[in-house]
Amino acid sequence: MPETTVQSTFVYSNLIDECLATHGRQLNSIKSSALLSSYGSLHNIMTSNPVKIVFGGAGIGPGMAMSFPDEESIKKVYQLLERGGCSAIDTARVYPGSEEWMGKTGAGKRFTIDSKTPGGFAPGTSTGETIPQHARETVERLCVESVDIYYIHAPDPSVDLEDQLKGINAAYAAGHFKRFGLSNFTAEDVQRVYDICKAKGYPLPTVYQGNYSAIARRIETEVVPTLRKLGIAFYVYSPITGGLLTKTPQQLREGTEDGRLSKAHPVREMYEALYDKPSYYKALEMWEKAARETGCSRAELAYRWVAFDSVVDPKYSDAIIFGASSYAQIEDTMDWLRKGSVGAAAKAKIEEIWKVVEHEAPLDNYNR
Repeated sequence: MPETTVQSTFVYSNLIDECLATHGRQLNSIKSSALLSSYGSLHNIMTSNPVKIVFGGAGIGPGMAMSFPDEESIKKVYQLLERGGCSAIDTARVYPGSEEWMGKTGAGKRFTIDSKTPGGFAPGTSTGETIPQHARETVERLCVESVDIYYIHAPDPSVDLEDQLKGINAAYAAGHFKRFGLSNFTAEDVQRVYDICKAKGYPLPTVYQGNYSAIARRIETEVVPTLRKLGIAFYVYSPITGGLLTKTPQQLREGTEDGRLSKAHPVREMYEALYDKPSYYKALEMWEKAARETGCSRAELAYRWVAFDSVVDPKYSDAIIFGASSYAQIEDTMDWLRKGSVGAAAKAKIEEIWKVVEHEAPLDNYNR
């Protein structure tokens, strides 16, 4: 498989499961009891999570995921997101067809849109010359005047960083985006980007998108302190570890019939390299038990812990990005993100689980 295809598949896989603007739907906008019955209870709406939520748009359109491959299914997604108070969608240049189909279906008229230039996920393609072109093509495909956040998707050591940031500044000056973001950068590189931008009068990075879950927590000590120091919001992707926290040890060892743990999936080897280890078998056993004792599903436990019990904090304008491959997953996830803390007992168990894998955990799927 060509390198760029593998990279695009990897990026999709990293975010599609989690793969969101502030819950802006107030009770006075609810026009009828029909709306209440069609999505959740009055109690759930009144106790909505203050942390911003963003929908991961990698599965929008007939690309690799084909989760929502046509106009009818995509518009149903939009209805569910609006009903649940999610007003932002995250996409990227490397998600096949996502930007185009979001443009065709009018996403920009209903949601705030964020996107990305590939950076290290397509080495050598995000330069001072091409980044403004990428940004222009993004807004044209999305049929919007500008996106909210425009990220460098991952660091690319093959391109001079100052040249990349020159391109970011040109795209900003052209009005293609409102806020500059970084994704999958180390703390040292975040600081370097910030310092260059400040010295040159370029837009400062104000959002960081990073991998974070109950079993992927190195970012807490290795990156988040730098984000807090610089006033950069933390947008979480992969809060269920690419779906791993919904699987059993046997599924991790032997694979599944479909999804990224299937033997035929192009990122199966990556997941084996990262997680096919005795420590993770034990962690998944402990996770299943913790969810059962908490009285919820494994996915619910993962989402609620990130939303209410982790370093994610609305006072810093943090957010959680979630993805889905079905309508039910969209509804369930937005419901879970309202429920509140997992409780003291579950939090203690999750700390124990982290200690089991901490010594082998990767920082993310780019910086292992």
